[in-house]
Amino acid sequence: MKVKNMIKKIIAQNYITKSFKKNKGPHIILIGSPIHGNLGDHAISIAEEKLFNQIPDKKLIEIPGAYYELAKDFIRKKVNDNDIIVITGGGFIGTLWPNEQDMVNSIIANYCNNRIIIMPQTFYFSDSEEGSKELQKMQKLVEQHNDIHIFLREENSYKFCKKYFSSASTISLVPDMVISLNYMKSISNRKGVLLCFRDDKEKAVSDLALNKLYDKLNEYNLSINKTDTVINHRIDLKKRNVYFLKKLLEFQQSKLVITDRLHGMLFAAITGTPCIAVDNFSHKVKGVYKWLKPLKYIIFVDKFDQISKAIEKVLECKNKNYDLNIKYHNDFQKIIKIINN
Repeated sequence: MKVKNMIKKIIAQNYITKSFKKNKGPHIILIGSPIHGNLGDHAISIAEEKLFNQIPDKKLIEIPGAYYELAKDFIRKKVNDNDIIVITGGGFIGTLWPNEQDMVNSIIANYCNNRIIIMPQTFYFSDSEEGSKELQKMQKLVEQHNDIHIFLREENSYKFCKKYFSSASTISLVPDMVISLNYMKSISNRKGVLLCFRDDKEKAVSDLALNKLYDKLNEYNLSINKTDTVINHRIDLKKRNVYFLKKLLEFQQSKLVITDRLHGMLFAAITGTPCIAVDNFSHKVKGVYKWLKPLKYIIFVDKFDQISKAIEKVLECKNKNYDLNIKYHNDFQKIIKIINN
């Protein structure tokens, strides 16, 4: 095991050395991007890369979260005080994903002299002794940092941060980064319903409810296909666009998507695919849906038994044009302004 970890560490250090050698500063250093199989997280990184490429005088260096953990001391020696540290967006700040939360705390603690930007996130700290302990730990770190900017992708997290992280230089509400993408494609022969449901600690839909849904869909004579925005193997940065586009094709070819995955809903949105979304454990689906309300082909239901009524409504929708990347352009520019100032 020690040999295996040593090899991983060498791979991480070689990647970091090449990245800094290839890209002379000043830098935007994006930390925490995935090499795991969550394509929603990869989509966020794709959108972030597109946004940061609008800043020609700063070179982007992307450091996956796994590499940061293996080589954080090595990375620290490469970073200058005028480099901007960016923590990737997503839904991992808090107690649901401890390893990612430890990464966030480490970054804030170790880059006291750098501007830090937390990209649009969902915060979730459990109402428990552990949750209180973790919250206080992060509060203290943010209070000790004089140049940290937090962007939230839904209102609950925004209100939470205004209450508990008021010492931050910026606390701002901005859409999930995937909303800045657009993959509209005209496909006339869309077929069947695509089901995309969680099977992890954020799952909130029971197997019994899913079985009832299958019975209801059979009444509509809709063929059923299953998918997930997570695949069971590592995805290298060079290959993430291939896997991402392949997954989007599943959505583009479907007549209807039903999902409790936040990025299942967003993949449907950016491809112009009718979708019915239900909430997950941390309620981030409902929170982010507020940005999608202008899209009549995306419907959120509070209760699972409301899906059957929503099916007819969403399938009857004629306008499936996606334009929110334009509508929310100025919101995403808030992040650019923080970097440029």
